[in-house]
Amino acid sequence: MTPAGLSNAALRLHCQPGKEGGFLVFPYRLQNLGQADIHVMDALPGTACEADMPAADRHFGVVIHGPGEDATVGKFIAPLPTDRRIAMPVIPLARHLPAGGVLEGLVRVPIPFAETSPYFAELTLRQYEAIDIQGVVFTIGYWIAGRDGLATRALDHAPDLSVVVTRHTARSALTVNQYLPVRALQLFRRRDSFPRFG
Repeated sequence: MTPAGLSNAALRLHCQPGKEGGFLVFPYRLQNLGQADIHVMDALPGTACEADMPAADRHFGVVIHGPGEDATVGKFIAPLPTDRRIAMPVIPLARHLPAGGVLEGLVRVPIPFAETSPYFAELTLRQYEAIDIQGVVFTIGYWIAGRDGLATRALDHAPDLSVVVTRHTARSALTVNQYLPVRALQLFRRRDSFPRFG
């Protein structure tokens, strides 16, 4: 991360993590200090089970071991599984953040702190290994408006959220991050074919 939390897209990310009940919480504030509007990954598409209606999980978090002895946590496009073919990748829904604007959000991760992805269900406890981590790379994904043929479609059930499509939607996504050193935090690393970066 560059000094003062600035990325090459002129974004400033600030996160002050904590704990609430059975969750680790990562409230964050993202400032767009640049001249271009962006679309920030903010929710996962889904359905409300009781009504089978469209819904959006605004507090989702992807958790992946790495790089090194750290864990990456946040709202970004999860790596594709390598043990199966995926007909349609899971692309987060986005919120528009204009130049000069500020966006606030929250990532909520259940305790015990374990690797998660929209492509994988939870495992039984014996299918994880507990490892100590040194820090958390808190990460938020986004797209720059007008790049790579970007188009958006607002959702009827959540008009502040949009589906983002570009010529190469996953590859044109960028990320901004903040490094959070931790003490005495363990991550439950999956023992299956869970994909990780690199």
